[in-house]
This record gives sequence, structure tokens and C-alpha cells, in this order.
Amino acid sequence: MHKPLISIALALVTASSWAQVQSTWVNFPGGVAVARDAADNVYTANWDYNPAGDITLTKRNPAGAVMWETRYDNIDNTRHEVATWVGTDSAGNAWVSGTIRSGFSNPVSANSLMMKFSPGGQLLWRRVYASEFDGSRTVRFVFDAQDRAYVLGLGTGPAGQVSTVRQFNPDGSTGWVWFDSQGIGAPIMIKRTPDQQTLVVARSIFGILNGFAKIDAEGRTVWSVPAVTSLTVGDAAGDAAGNTFVVNSHAGTGQGSVLQKRSPAGALIWERPHPMAAFRVEVGLDGNPVISGFPNSGTPGAAFAKFSSAGGLLWTNLDADGPGVGLLSHSQMLMDNAGSAYLSGSTLTHMGVSKVFADGSPAWTALVPGGTTTAMTLGSRSQLYVTGGQTARLDQGRASLAADVALTLTDAPDPVSVGMTMIYTATVTNLGNVTAESVLYAQGLPRTLTWLSATPSQGSCTGAGMVSCSLGALPAGASATVAVRVQPRQAGALTGTATVTMAGRDANLANNTAVTTTTVQP
Repeated sequence: MHKPLISIALALVTASSWAQVQSTWVNFPGGVAVARDAADNVYTANWDYNPAGDITLTKRNPAGAVMWETRYDNIDNTRHEVATWVGTDSAGNAWVSGTIRSGFSNPVSANSLMMKFSPGGQLLWRRVYASEFDGSRTVRFVFDAQDRAYVLGLGTGPAGQVSTVRQFNPDGSTGWVWFDSQGIGAPIMIKRTPDQQTLVVARSIFGILNGFAKIDAEGRTVWSVPAVTSLTVGDAAGDAAGNTFVVNSHAGTGQGSVLQKRSPAGALIWERPHPMAAFRVEVGLDGNPVISGFPNSGTPGAAFAKFSSAGGLLWTNLDADGPGVGLLSHSQMLMDNAGSAYLSGSTLTHMGVSKVFADGSPAWTALVPGGTTTAMTLGSRSQLYVTGGQTARLDQGRASLAADVALTLTDAPDPVSVGMTMIYTATVTNLGNVTAESVLYAQGLPRTLTWLSATPSQGSCTGAGMVSCSLGALPAGASATVAVRVQPRQAGALTGTATVTMAGRDANLANNTAVTTTTVQP
């Protein structure tokens, strides 16, 4: 298990001086993908490149502290498992896609893999699928509103080895499987569209051809466009009306890009050239597409342009990352509800993200240690989580520096019999971004309880009618525990209440009290 080293420091910020971003924490491990749940807990997936190597799923709390790491123990020394993507469903479960590979110095894909874990890290199910040693692999997946996952990969279908999408139900059963029948190429990207359908982007293994397909809710091909000449990998995104915006490089000159709009049936509505080397596209809530890429085919950096849904050029920003950065290895593009666009990449030594506002003006560029960015996701409060060589949280705006001590309280066993020993376990976590000083834990004990002992993981406690513990300092993201041993003397419902306080300002007082109820049997 990697030991997390949490650092709190300002990210390198360029572009607009008034629009700031702060790196709240950066720590190991990194990952191939990142996801977050409704409570802004963060999940990353990585893997070990060695015989019998495993996929590891890591869960962090919003403050960056590792809550747990879990893995399926692969004991076959001839194979290793490669993580490809991670996502969370509406219930807070984490899903991980992967590929089982055979061999080490020159590995080959043996099987495709999908796993689902509970919020506590328990493996709920694991599905190894596709024919062994047929070259099958996974790329990534997306969810629908019913928590069904659509896994993009390469598999063997009626036409041979082709791009495929497999639907998984929440219980791990397979709904339908789609196989490319038009030869669009090897799988690159999968996206859900606002009209509840699925887009697939592919690239030829040999040559310079892109391919695209749209799949309906039953796994049937709506339309397919293969063999589009393009020096760069393409991309596609849909709008609420069922139209699709597709980006490729300019086929005639190889310079610049072409953005196309296709109807719900796949017919070409319009196409517009642009001088940037674009290979990503997303559609904002206003229905207008934004493309991103390099300023041109020979210059690194972060460039963006926005078009109207009718094809008019609204704005262009060819230097969103500012002078002296030159973002490389672009990995992902996102748009938020305000219409701002984000592009992740790398300077090869630092992970990087560039943001532009909805009007195209530069917002910021942030660089944090970690080499190459592989993925990013937005949090519930506009924070940005990125992963690659490390995992980091970026807070937009001038983030306040404050501690936030939070308390949870559990009891065991429950139910408990009169005269038996039970244990209250209190966990105090600093969810803030600075050290919490002089942390105090207090728990009142009813007269129907006999106090036995109170053992803290740090500091000291006194007991009897009131348990009081001085826990000292708690760094950002760190936790301390207190185990309180008692014996109930009377049957009935027993309510335990505890509080935690600290010196100075606490960013959130609502999580400083915890209550648990125990059933005491005769």
C-alpha cells in the first residue's frame, strides 16, 4: 500500500490573474482514471506491471486522505490485470474495467474484465468475458440513468475482431452486446448523449482513418461513418436534439481541423474548417460545440474554439495555457454547467489543466507534480480532481484555508446483552486543508453504563461519567480514533452522543456531533 503524502500548496497559475486555482492536495497513488461519488469521495484505479499483477482501487475522502485500497488477488503468475477506467453509480458503488494480459516482456490481451465494488470496498461481482486469447480488451465505460454500464472495447464478433460495446446491468448480468459491422476501427472513445444513446469513436490500426457510430438504447446501430481520413484521432459529442458534432483533421491539406454536424440519422448538415489541430469536442448546455487541441499541427499548447449550432464561429483562443507552458499529451476535455471548458495534459514533468470561460477568455492553467495527466473529473463544488502519476484536487477561486474536524461514532456489538462489554469507536477526521490544533473529544456516558476504559490512537483520555480526550494536532486529511469500552447495566434502547471541537475556526460545525443507538437485551 502506498503511504499517502499529502501536500498543500498553490498550483502554478498562469493566464488571468484574478481567476485563481489552488492545489489543495496532491498525493500517491495516481491512476489511469478518476471518479467521484455524491459526497465527493474520490476513486482512482491503477495496476501492477508484474507477474500476477493486480488492479488496485483506491478511495480517498474529499481532503485527500486514503480511506481504503482494495484489489482482487490475481494468483496466476503468467498473467497480469490492467485497469482501464473507473466510475461510480448513483448508489456510490465503484465500477472498474480492465484487461487481463498474458506474458510480461511482450504481453498479449487474453480477456476483458469488469468489476463492481461497494462504497466500503467489498467486491460485489467480477465478470471475465470474451474468448480467451482472442485479443479482446476494454477501453472505458459510461453509465446511463439506470446505473447500467456500457463498456467499450475490442472483441471478436461476426465480422472478426472489431470495436464492441457490452451493456452490464447493476447485478453484473449482460444486457446486450454491440459489434461494429462497418469497419470503423479500433475503439478510442465512448460517450452517452442527451438523447440517451451512445456514441463510439474509433481509429484504424493501420493508416490514418477515423470512424464513428451511434447506437440506440437497444444496442442497434443508428448510423455509422467509417474510413474518414484524418492525421489526428477524432472525437464526437451529441446535443439534446440528437445531432452529433464530429471533429477530424483537414483531409485535403492535413493542416487544421474540420468540425461536422450530423443529424440524428447521421446525415451531414454542415462542416466548418478551423486552423487549430483539434481532436476533442464537447457540447455545452446551450447546445453549442467547443473543440480543443493544439494551436496548430506543429505547436504544443492548449487551444479552444466555439461554434454555434448553426455553424458560426463564436470565438477562438489559441493560447489558453499562456506563454511558457505548451501543454502536451492532451488526455481529456470537460465542460461545466456554466459553459467553461477544461483540457488536461502534461508538461511531461507536471500534470496540467487549462480552463477557458464560456466566452473564450482564459481562466487559468494549473500545473501539479505527477508527470502526465490521464483523467479528470469535476466535483460538486466546482473542484477538479485529476490523476496520472499522482492524484490531486484543484479548488477554483481563492480557496479559504481552514480545518474541518468531522466525527463518526459506531457501536459493537449491537444488540448487546446486559453485563457484556461493548465498544464505542469514534473516528475524528480533519476534512479541511490546514492542521486542526488542540482537538478535543467528549462523550457523555449514561448512568446505565459502567465505564471500563478509553483508548485513543493519539493523545490521552480520562473517563467515568464523561469521557474526555485530548487528541492534539490533526493534519489535513488525517484521522484519529477513540475506543470507549463500557458495560450496559439495563435493558432497552441506549443512545450514545459524542462531540469533537478544536482551537480556532472550524469550517463546518454541522459534522462535529455524532449519535448512535444500541439495543441492550436482558
